[in-house]
Amino acid sequence: MPDPAPPSRLSALVLALFLVTGALAVVLAGVPSELFDLDRHAFPKEVALHLTALLGIPLLAWSLPAIRLTVPGWLIVAWLVWSALSAGFATNYWQAWRAMGISLSGAIVFWMAMRAARGGREGLVLAGLALAAVVAAATGVAQAHGVEFPLLAESRAPGGTLGNRNFLAHLTVIALPILLLLTVRGRSRMTLLLGLLGLIVSTTLVVLTRSRAAWLAAAVSLTCLALAALVAARVTRADPISRGRVRASLLAMALGVVAALVIPNQLEWRSDSPYRDTLGGLVNYQDGSGRGRLIQYRNTLELVRASPIFGVGPGNWAVEYPTVTTPGDPSFAAASPIPTNPWPSSDWVATVAERGPIGLLLLLLAGLAMAVSAIRRLRDPEGPIAHRAATLLAVLAATAICGMFDAVLLLAPPTLFFWAACGVLLPDTGPLLERPLSRRTALFLFPLMVSLVTVTWSRSTAQLVALLEADSGRDLRAVRRAAFIDPGNFRLQLILASRLPCAQARAHGRQALRLYPHHPSAKRAAARCGRGVNL
Repeated sequence: MPDPAPPSRLSALVLALFLVTGALAVVLAGVPSELFDLDRHAFPKEVALHLTALLGIPLLAWSLPAIRLTVPGWLIVAWLVWSALSAGFATNYWQAWRAMGISLSGAIVFWMAMRAARGGREGLVLAGLALAAVVAAATGVAQAHGVEFPLLAESRAPGGTLGNRNFLAHLTVIALPILLLLTVRGRSRMTLLLGLLGLIVSTTLVVLTRSRAAWLAAAVSLTCLALAALVAARVTRADPISRGRVRASLLAMALGVVAALVIPNQLEWRSDSPYRDTLGGLVNYQDGSGRGRLIQYRNTLELVRASPIFGVGPGNWAVEYPTVTTPGDPSFAAASPIPTNPWPSSDWVATVAERGPIGLLLLLLAGLAMAVSAIRRLRDPEGPIAHRAATLLAVLAATAICGMFDAVLLLAPPTLFFWAACGVLLPDTGPLLERPLSRRTALFLFPLMVSLVTVTWSRSTAQLVALLEADSGRDLRAVRRAAFIDPGNFRLQLILASRLPCAQARAHGRQALRLYPHHPSAKRAAARCGRGVNL
């Protein structure tokens, strides 16, 4: 059922430009920092994600004459509502709002992309996503071959501007089906050449990262795309795909693999045959990181048993994980100031632990509903519609596989890419609910959404400003100013509780213990000065 009131072409164009700009910003944003090696990439990218959503809300409100929710839309709304309820039970509200904000902005990006597509600007959004992904991949390839730049994290090379090789590989694999779609359906030779170059760069990056999740996701996603394309080809009558372009795309990807294996790079792998070892251990869970993941997943399920309804709260896995860790758990380093990663090694494990089984079910059902809609449109006689549906299935498959083994939708860059791609590629279907948007409803919804995203954006901005203010962490006056700007920053509170005179340190020790009450470092800092340990 077509949208009875699509947005004007101007509104759709502006929404598309916001999304393209946001995609570029979310992969390139970063600041130098000695103290916050991971957050110096994460905080600026979260600011970019929230700002993209914030800018899009007024245009969404302006271009929406009615509230029109399809099955996926209903499920996404239900997932957000459930996540908000879950956040109310969190121990650390700062982390809960941070995680909740990423989900909220991702959903707004989804509706922005959907409205842009309904206004005929789907090509611009897809091109922007592909361009941003290739630019990010290029920074990783450049880093692998010795290019140095302050925003690149040396310890997790080749992570490029995302600061972590796994994160960059996941993003590239999620965007790969979009790049393939644009390459095989391009109208000009220039589009074909740019697409082939992008495929070479992207494939080279994925191989260089040695990310097992990305390798597996690429195999599943491309297989899914090929099968869906074959189904579509049997019934497509208008505007079929050129077989020559398909062969050229496959050749470009093969060249990317060869380039990664043959061209010497500056990566210092411990193994003499790193790529063969990664391929051989693709599904190895007997030892190494695979065994560590199984231990982490098993222990995390204890959190689900302890909080089976709403979970421990969005973003609170790291807060509660010390209560269920077991001896020999590689995910927990008790002697470290921050003994765990910020997220578990799986989106799906994180969701079920933090938002409960119902929260996980709602998110998975939203993805399933989008997949069903796409499968139904594979037999559409119009080539572009069927091919976008096939691409959506591949994007969903890549995200699902990557999310099984690492944090994906918990991070700003893949959140923007995934939800924007889904919004653009999702076939238009009949709504479950369609009601005119009355002035009273608009006056309620518009300020509510603007307020929520503004608070989220302000929180992320405060985190970024505090990071810059703290600098290296050596100047305690600067650290105190940073902690005032961002009271929810555990690292800053821990530094002050450990290094200030006791008269000043006690308040920071209590705050550190409120934020992470089960972390050994928080307990040591709070107990350092004797009195004032209790919460």
